[in-house]
Amino acid sequence: MLRFVQFLVLFLVGVVLSFESAQAAQTNGSSHLLPFEEYFAQKRADKNILKFNDFSGKIMAKRIKKLLRSGNVLGDRVLLTNNTAVYFPEGYIVSSTLRLEQWRPRPGVHPKQIYSSDDVEPNPDFSLVDKIDQHLGKVCAEVPTQTPFEKIIVRKTDDGVLSLVQRIKGRLDKVIGRPSEDVVISSALSPQYLTTDRNIQKIVSSCL
Repeated sequence: MLRFVQFLVLFLVGVVLSFESAQAAQTNGSSHLLPFEEYFAQKRADKNILKFNDFSGKIMAKRIKKLLRSGNVLGDRVLLTNNTAVYFPEGYIVSSTLRLEQWRPRPGVHPKQIYSSDDVEPNPDFSLVDKIDQHLGKVCAEVPTQTPFEKIIVRKTDDGVLSLVQRIKGRLDKVIGRPSEDVVISSALSPQYLTTDRNIQKIVSSCL
């Protein structure tokens, strides 16, 4: 009986400490919106706006498109309906990755059933690329790349959100037979959550 009580006390203390830690993280990141969250909320006509350090439980079920795997763990990353992957290894959001493509499947066409340019249409969300300066802050560093088709820069907002902005060849170029560009935006409050590449982490750290 005594062992059970001791176990129960330790368990409850752990729960309280975890709750307080998460609450503190949420408070510290209260102003750090995920990039373009207000834009997508307006499109959905709801008020579910996510911030870094928000509890993962704040993500509305209807926003989740797919569960993603992080190593051997399934479910600590999710792909949202607006093509943003959100990562929450300890229950609260630490990073997001948004892929903006110039083209999207036409209504009724599955992404895996795109065979020609007739199957796609311009992606209106790609217009967000023109608003990167406004939403992601100033350029604070550039990451060297090994191909002319790729460009990676680091941006930082006034409230401390760091973003790796990667411009690459369009994913659908070979299928639709025309050149395009994809922009991949990875954002976080800490360099360690932006990438596992130590060299890039050092470059990002120069922006702190």
